[in-house]
Amino acid sequence: MSERQGSKKAVREVSSFRLPPDMVKRLDVRAAMQGTTRTSLAEQYLEEGLRLVEHPGIRFADGPAGRRAAVVGGPDVWEIVMVLKANAGDVHEVASLLNLPATRVQIALDYYLTYTEEIDAWLAENEAIFEREFALQEKRRRLFP
Repeated sequence: MSERQGSKKAVREVSSFRLPPDMVKRLDVRAAMQGTTRTSLAEQYLEEGLRLVEHPGIRFADGPAGRRAAVVGGPDVWEIVMVLKANAGDVHEVASLLNLPATRVQIALDYYLTYTEEIDAWLAENEAIFEREFALQEKRRRLFP
């Protein structure tokens, strides 16, 4: 789950939770470090927790591009999906190419099938970054042969 996903505005239901004071303090510290609110961070953690239960073998990782789903002991889901798309969805071929067990590739594929729009947004953004960087490199090459 990433900030990219947060662009959709959904109807919110008000819920009340009683949390231990120490947990609230830790949540507030983490929210301040990330420049967000306690509520937003708690929502993110709840969503991720549900996804972890629904998709065993998935983890979440922070990085320069944001928080994203990854396979435990493997690369980001979007990376595996990119290779799956380039190889006609052949799980065993992709497992061989990425030197991963086929079960990890299948975990990424199952996650993708549930969160297709989110992973496709990662793929599209990464493709756009690649295209921008490639265009810049071409300009540099022409300017400074």
